[in-house]
Amino acid sequence: MKDEGLQRQDPGRQWPSVSRMTAEHMPVDTKRTLKANRVKSDEQYVAEFDVKQEKSIGKDKADTPPEPGTATSHNQLPKSESKAPENVVTKPPETTKYPSWFSEAWDRSPVRSLTETFVGDKPFFPHCKPSKNTAKGVPYIEPKDYIPESKNPCWYEDPARKKGFRCIPYFYIAGVAKCGTTDLYRRLRLHPDIMKGTMKEYHFWDRERFGNVEMSDSGNVSIVHRKPWTFEQYTDFITGNAGLKTVSNEVKFNQHSHKIFGDGSPSYLWDILNWGRLEGNQGCKEPRIVIGQHIRHIYPKSKMILIFRHPTPRLYSRFLSRIWRTGYLKGSTSTTFHNFVVNGVKTYQECFKRHSIRQCAYNYTIYDDVVVRLVEGMYPIFMADWLRIWPREQMLILRNEDYGMDLEGTVQTAFDFLDVDKLNGTDLATVVEHQLSNVGSEYEKLGPMLPETVKILDEFYQPFVHKFAEILRDDRLLWKDVYPPKRE
Repeated sequence: MKDEGLQRQDPGRQWPSVSRMTAEHMPVDTKRTLKANRVKSDEQYVAEFDVKQEKSIGKDKADTPPEPGTATSHNQLPKSESKAPENVVTKPPETTKYPSWFSEAWDRSPVRSLTETFVGDKPFFPHCKPSKNTAKGVPYIEPKDYIPESKNPCWYEDPARKKGFRCIPYFYIAGVAKCGTTDLYRRLRLHPDIMKGTMKEYHFWDRERFGNVEMSDSGNVSIVHRKPWTFEQYTDFITGNAGLKTVSNEVKFNQHSHKIFGDGSPSYLWDILNWGRLEGNQGCKEPRIVIGQHIRHIYPKSKMILIFRHPTPRLYSRFLSRIWRTGYLKGSTSTTFHNFVVNGVKTYQECFKRHSIRQCAYNYTIYDDVVVRLVEGMYPIFMADWLRIWPREQMLILRNEDYGMDLEGTVQTAFDFLDVDKLNGTDLATVVEHQLSNVGSEYEKLGPMLPETVKILDEFYQPFVHKFAEILRDDRLLWKDVYPPKRE
């Protein structure tokens, strides 16, 4: 693999399929109750990037990874950002010794050597050195003059005449595929205060505004380039005519609307295709600005729901969901998956030996070459970024395994997080008893992973799982209570 392949993202490469089938049963025998997963900060968040820090690091050093082991702050997320969820009996994960390929690659990123860890919508690190011919990137969309009469962020394009009413999402289900995002989103929309919009996954922030669109031709799914969505088109899709009219009329006649809209695109947390096209990332080997900063910039009070699952079974589920609609994967078996995993693990570990872990994770060429979506399970890489962008109380962290065992509790937790009215018993039962969405059938055809595949993936993901639990200070995210599943 040539080093120059890590220098940039190639927008001309084809984009492999991204699953929209995400709800599944998990084979877990032990019943447990999902606790509320909301937090309140105990510190004032730092909202501005420290200009003095930029000067001390120096622009020339911004794109040069430090020597292995020289970074000093990669575990030093502010306590308020990594505080354990309230009402959850937990403890910090036990100290673990990370393998050298992981710890050295983790420390190489410019992000790890900065002392200022919460940046909000500001860049993670100082400017890189773009080439003379570097094209201008896609800029932030500026915040609107949101009206106080609407709980959802809405505004008038012509405030004086109260014309041109538009809205953007109040909340996002921003990650991760094959963790139950589709099923949860559809249940949430059964609440009378959560509007349906026109679809679940809009993908405006990561694909559609760049003109990257998934198209299917005889089962082959790839990315084609067409005219990008405008921001106005995105707002039209978010609300739909009926939803927009409902909220507009409530504001007009009742002087207040409690209705909210959502965007359920589960790749916003990690999507890596277009980061090189964002303004401010030119010349960088890894992003100093990601999708989360763009969403926060336009509406800092957005709420984020993130659902995670132990990365080993999640990866297999992701693979199975792509077989039926991805031409070159048709006819795949568990042995096919095993071979892809062996190649993918080797490819990433070779990259980690030479580059920062973040540089490798955000590289689309590698992502495409390994076929299976290994990077999507590298949760702490992306979560560490988002903890620097979003106050912790604006993020709801859920486990897919809990969702399968306590669906009602998880849905109620999400309703509480979104601050919508409580449902009576009958209405809540309707939500809970709603038919499961997007449950795949390929598992019955191919059967389970080979034991040797499970062993390789568990060993590969082990440091990622521990780092994930470490930065969130929640030992439940080690998944020891539910993985591996007990067998009768």
